[in-house]
Amino acid sequence: MSALLGNPMVTTAALPLVLGMVMALLARFALPQSSPVLSLVAAALLLFFYWDTLGPPVVPPVAASQKLIYLAFAGIVAGLLPERLLSAAVAGKLVAGALAAALLWLGWRRLAGGSLDLQMIAALIAGLLAIVGVAMLLSLKASPSPPVEEPFLAPAAMLAMCLAGAIISVLGASIVAGQLLGSLAALAGGWCLVQYIAVLRGGAATGWSKGTGLMLVFAAATVLIQVALLAPKANPVALMLSPLPLAVAALVPGPLQGLVPGARPLRPLVAGLLIASPAILAILTALLFAPHGAALGFS
Repeated sequence: MSALLGNPMVTTAALPLVLGMVMALLARFALPQSSPVLSLVAAALLLFFYWDTLGPPVVPPVAASQKLIYLAFAGIVAGLLPERLLSAAVAGKLVAGALAAALLWLGWRRLAGGSLDLQMIAALIAGLLAIVGVAMLLSLKASPSPPVEEPFLAPAAMLAMCLAGAIISVLGASIVAGQLLGSLAALAGGWCLVQYIAVLRGGAATGWSKGTGLMLVFAAATVLIQVALLAPKANPVALMLSPLPLAVAALVPGPLQGLVPGARPLRPLVAGLLIASPAILAILTALLFAPHGAALGFS
């Protein structure tokens, strides 16, 4: 059993996928959507992935990877605020400000160094796009009669962004951050799988609460920002494409609504494909232009 749990593929993909499915089943059958328990479950899973990948918190944190778990704690605290305090406008502005602070904290040494090379420009653009995308996504207001794809928007955006970020990170010689993003992608994938099966069976999908979505999307965005700032061989174009699923997800209920078909089972799939399209381009770009040996940090 210990050998199985020590396998990176299990801890990075299989186990988080199963845990995402368990979390979705709890939301469907055991916990009401408004229950804070679901947010506590999400917070516990988030900290488990960080602890398993990065180790226990270091006091004081020096390396950027050591700062990530503290940023996760900050996101969890914000996500556990009472729902009445996390209105659409407040949540978007709160997380945008927190991500801006995270960008400065993670990259202050590079920023203070004053070297504005192509990699740094790409990192700043990727960070700004992540901040704007998260603010747009969390500023969405719940519809009185939500379409079937609405509960999938935040999980699908997180899934697409994290999957792209994981591949870009590994190819950019930042394997640990890639493992963490892979775990978050699998967690969102397990949630989406259970909810989509419920839709196929004629039911309604359960969405993340505002607090749960806030802490998970914030954590994913901070890890992506770290990759953009510090992965030494990450492709600049792929980096700038990777946070765009957040903004696309926010546009699905509005300008992109006409692209979603009327057939109920197809709506989440097509919406998910629209959300994933920038991530697919990011992955293809990273694969096509990956430097030789980058996946292992060589050359």
